[in-house]
Amino acid sequence: MGKIRILSDNVVSKIAAGEIVERPASVVKELVENSIDAGSKSIKIELESGGKKLIEVSDDGGGMSRDEALLSLERHATSKIKDVNDLFSVKSLGFRGEAIPSIASVSRFKITTRLNDAVIGTMISGEGGKIRKVEETGSPAGTTIEVKNLFYNTPVRLKFMRKIETELSNVLDIVQREAMSRPEIGFEVVSSGKTILSLSKRENLIDRLSDIFPNTELQSIYAEAEGVKVSGFMSSPLDTRSTTHKLFTYINKRAVRDKFLTRIVIDAYGKMLEKRKFPQGAIFIDIPSPEVDVNVHPTKNEVRFRNQRLIADLIRSAILKMLREAPWIKSYKQRVENSISEFLDTNKPQSTYQNPQSHARGERNFSEDVQDFSRLETRDQTSYVEEIKPSRHIGHEYRLSQNENQSEGLFGSGGLYSSLKIIGQIRELYIVCASQNGMVLVDQHAAHERINYEKIKRAYLEKKDLEVQELLVPEVLELPPNESSLINKHIGDFDSLGLRIEGFGNNSFLIRSVPALLKNVDSSLLVKDVLSEIAGEGKEESISEKIDLVIATMACHSSITANFELSYNEMKALLEELDRMDFPHSCPHGRPVAQELSYYDIERMFKRS
Repeated sequence: MGKIRILSDNVVSKIAAGEIVERPASVVKELVENSIDAGSKSIKIELESGGKKLIEVSDDGGGMSRDEALLSLERHATSKIKDVNDLFSVKSLGFRGEAIPSIASVSRFKITTRLNDAVIGTMISGEGGKIRKVEETGSPAGTTIEVKNLFYNTPVRLKFMRKIETELSNVLDIVQREAMSRPEIGFEVVSSGKTILSLSKRENLIDRLSDIFPNTELQSIYAEAEGVKVSGFMSSPLDTRSTTHKLFTYINKRAVRDKFLTRIVIDAYGKMLEKRKFPQGAIFIDIPSPEVDVNVHPTKNEVRFRNQRLIADLIRSAILKMLREAPWIKSYKQRVENSISEFLDTNKPQSTYQNPQSHARGERNFSEDVQDFSRLETRDQTSYVEEIKPSRHIGHEYRLSQNENQSEGLFGSGGLYSSLKIIGQIRELYIVCASQNGMVLVDQHAAHERINYEKIKRAYLEKKDLEVQELLVPEVLELPPNESSLINKHIGDFDSLGLRIEGFGNNSFLIRSVPALLKNVDSSLLVKDVLSEIAGEGKEESISEKIDLVIATMACHSSITANFELSYNEMKALLEELDRMDFPHSCPHGRPVAQELSYYDIERMFKRS
């Protein structure tokens, strides 16, 4: 007998089921999508033991005739497509004709269905993919599919089932993903006789958002090019989850879990996200059918794009635009405006400092600011009761340009940060400010780190010569052989970042210049840290491949630190410079630059609300 043989239909069915049916949530996904394709307006899912014992999906869709119901149990029988050309213009969620026969092959199942215009319905029952009974029955219009004892005949698969709570959580995740893009459909999930999720029909997507993301503030995103639209609603980088379960992506309303799309979304947030944290939200991609292939995997979760780069650019563009505007900070005003209006009228907060009158700003450094501030102080001696100390911060300049356009601030008119009223400094680390809505704390190190990071990176990307500071006495740097080899290999990259390094024999080097922003740093330690980033995790990469990490390291070394006292005008200049940054709301490592405590929150602390 030969070694190669044709497998039996029973074995083929179980192999196919293994690709499509992984757990109860897989069954729910396939059956719910069939209900959506059938034009249902209401879908009910009933479960027992998280779907292990029973999964029942009922809908009020178009239903099936007796012959159609029997055909639905045959592999590759479908009403969604007719020929190969239809694969390139699929608009339905299902089209492969594999889901129902695959589910039936690993369960005890029953289908009850009736056409809308029929008097009597059809009931088909069976187990393990074999039909046991076909009969007429009375039933409401639509279809109900009952799946009992999933994997009863494949005990190996049954062992891989998780706890009831886990399987139930996976089912709820699937239902919410499907419901998100179909607000016109009502969904109900019942577990052991109790309703655990009820999503009523909604007029629009925004109404459905409040059901799926309760108490979560999402910001709208949009980008469009070459017939492709990217839209949706995403969370701020401060409102994240520890998994991607609340990150929904859709292609022409089809829910997908495509790794490429997820990676692009996370990359767009970049360093603004904390480690192992993920954004929440829903992204919808509307794309002509010929430009995307949904026939990649039986689960239809993965897709392939004809122009993958265009999709990536649009997603990044839409999210970056939202992040630059930081609307989650702007929303503080809307959320508490009614609560604090009376408080603002009757309890205007008193402050030690009052902002000086605005005056023309040219290029200046801190010492000039202090002199101007002293002159302003004499105009209104009662406005400033604390002594203004001269600056002890040497070597960092905030260059303020009179021609810089300030965008409308989020806390009021003018720049976001420069419109704040500076109150003072605590622990020589946080700048305390008053806004229209309450109190804002600014982390001076994170703020300065963001400024230096963007200045260095902008010069690097635009291939401009960074302003460098020649060291009066070159610093000698001795390194072990492996790091010495790295410097020799990347010496041109170091030079492009303003770090001019020359060989000094054996494994020694001379550091002759550093970027002007870094002129007071420990240049030897800086170079060693940059080398560590290049060779991180044992995998050597070029500086260009790790440019964000390298520049973030440089910016950190050059930034003001904790326990450093700033004068009023140093704080003021720092905030004004921060307003000119593209992403002024987090440092390059993802930590927030500022946090706001609203008047409403303050009143709650004192039990006045």
